[in-house]
Amino acid sequence: MAVFALPKIDISQINIPQIDIPQIDLPAINLSDSLTSINTFVSQIQTILAAAFNHPFLAVGSIIIGIGLIQLIADLVKRILRTGIKLVLTLPLTLSQWLWKKATAPKSDTADEKTRIERLLNRLDTLHAEQEQVMTELKTLIDTASTTNEMEPEEIKPNETKPSPQSATSEALSVQKSVEPPQY
Repeated sequence: MAVFALPKIDISQINIPQIDIPQIDLPAINLSDSLTSINTFVSQIQTILAAAFNHPFLAVGSIIIGIGLIQLIADLVKRILRTGIKLVLTLPLTLSQWLWKKATAPKSDTADEKTRIERLLNRLDTLHAEQEQVMTELKTLIDTASTTNEMEPEEIKPNETKPSPQSATSEALSVQKSVEPPQY
């Protein structure tokens, strides 16, 4: 059985090249200022703890209010993030739908407007003709009613005057308008 022996190496005899590392100067980080800041922070914590032990009800109330405010702020941030993410994710779809509707929407031509105007005028003419027909029927009914009233003179009292057919027609039209809703 052969035993292998490793040669001993003297580290002091190894030549390692020297690397020139530049000094990094960070003026914003000053160790003495950091220690002062830590010291003031710790002293503020000590005064807060002393006040909390001297006034426990105020401390518990302020802790509860603080937790509530933190929850409100967290909920507000959550809603803002949710709304922002929803807007970012749905914006391409809504934009493409809007563009598609704009591209495929029928152009409003003057011909369409003219046909619509003609349809409305025809409808008005039809309604006017129907109104004239109703007026003639109403006049005949009023005339027949007035002739039957003339045949029965004992029912007419001397203080009462007969209404003229024209006023009766306008009264009948106002009653008809109040009773029946317009039909389209």
